[in-house]
Amino acid sequence: MKDDTVSNGASSRPLVHQNDGQVAEVIQKIAVDAGDIVIEIADVAGNIEDVTARINQQTDSFNLVREAASAMARVKDEIAGAAQTSLQVAEQANADVTQSRDKVEVSLHNIQTLVDFVRDIEERLTGLNGALEEVRAVSGSIQKIASQTNLLALNATIEAARAGEAGKGFAVVAGEVKNLAGQTAKATEQIDHTLEQLGAQVEGLMTESVRGVQSAAEAQAGTKDIGDAIHLVGEAIAKVDGELLNISQATSAIDGHVDGVVTQLEDMSARAEENREDLSGCNDRVGKLRDFGAELIQLTNQLGVETVDSFFINQLVDGASKVSTLLEEAVDRGALSLEDLFDQDYMKIDGTNPPQYKTRALDFLDQHLPEIQEPIQAAHDKIVFAACVDVNGYLPVHNLSFSHPQKAGDVAWNTANCRNRMIFNDRVGLAAGRNEKPFLVQAYRRDMGGGNFVMMKDVSAPIFVKGRHWGGMRSGYKL
Repeated sequence: MKDDTVSNGASSRPLVHQNDGQVAEVIQKIAVDAGDIVIEIADVAGNIEDVTARINQQTDSFNLVREAASAMARVKDEIAGAAQTSLQVAEQANADVTQSRDKVEVSLHNIQTLVDFVRDIEERLTGLNGALEEVRAVSGSIQKIASQTNLLALNATIEAARAGEAGKGFAVVAGEVKNLAGQTAKATEQIDHTLEQLGAQVEGLMTESVRGVQSAAEAQAGTKDIGDAIHLVGEAIAKVDGELLNISQATSAIDGHVDGVVTQLEDMSARAEENREDLSGCNDRVGKLRDFGAELIQLTNQLGVETVDSFFINQLVDGASKVSTLLEEAVDRGALSLEDLFDQDYMKIDGTNPPQYKTRALDFLDQHLPEIQEPIQAAHDKIVFAACVDVNGYLPVHNLSFSHPQKAGDVAWNTANCRNRMIFNDRVGLAAGRNEKPFLVQAYRRDMGGGNFVMMKDVSAPIFVKGRHWGGMRSGYKL
């Protein structure tokens, strides 16, 4: 068979002769099978991505739990140390309280001895006061006797004077008696004065003694209260000592369990890391299979045979060409500058969730892209959307059916119905925007929001403006 080819281009494909129907049928079947394989691979890849995301989340959670367990182990060690220190402190406090209690008991005994001594002094002072009263009474009696003796001496002197010479000797005796009575009177006065002073001092001592007894009694009562309080404190510290001992024993028992948990978590975390690495390798291999399937679809659609994808490819290649022409003419007439067109300073639009962005070229694109995109979306009932993205996956203008104003707080609805001005920098979106081949066919799971996915094929064609690659037009169609 002669191999006729046409130059490179979206519509430039090797030609298959009209009479070679069997080859065309085989190519069509290969295209269908390749498409099915790519879809299955894309579905598996999506599932693997979901599992990978969950494994990543679980691995991160394991790592966090492991770190928390390690921190718990460290805290456990600190608690054990603190419990041991507290136990030592409690033991010392218990010993100190016991010693203090002994000292207080000694003080109580001493104070009791003091109280007894003060009371004994009070009793003795009372006795002394009584003795002084007796001395005062005797002194009074002596003073009376001295007065009577003085009176008798006076009478004797008078009688001696009457007796004349015979009474001279008696007069001398009477005079001496009188002198003695006078001296006795003076002595008794001195005794009375001394007794009054002693009495006053004894009374003062008795008053102070009473106060001392009261103070000693109060001190005794206060010291007893202190003793009782120290006794209670001692009992409390003894209980704390026992509880701290239990804590220390419990901490020792927990020690092995915590270490075991940490070891198990470390093993689980290591296995999770291994699973993550294995899944990453699976992702890479599935990605290669997916790319191979896409290349196979690419080849079958370049052989000049009509396949299940040909219509959609032709629509996108033609649409991308129209967009390139639109943008170049706009630049030529000054309606749009290249700097504005290639602006990648994506400004987030306030209040949008998921976030939407605007660029300097957005107003122009909003006005002119729908006239090319809408007819492509309406060209077949399987076509879900047709829109342009730049090399970073930024989709400025979506189809009208996906360009509704966002509803505040309704993220799921916004994700499904407000897809314009968003950045789709996933694998498919970036590949569509950065592909420079005449066309690219991919299969993927489209996120419709709320955990809903739809299996679709995505065909895209590059958009060049003045020799610069702006992005591409992409279209998703149902199977």
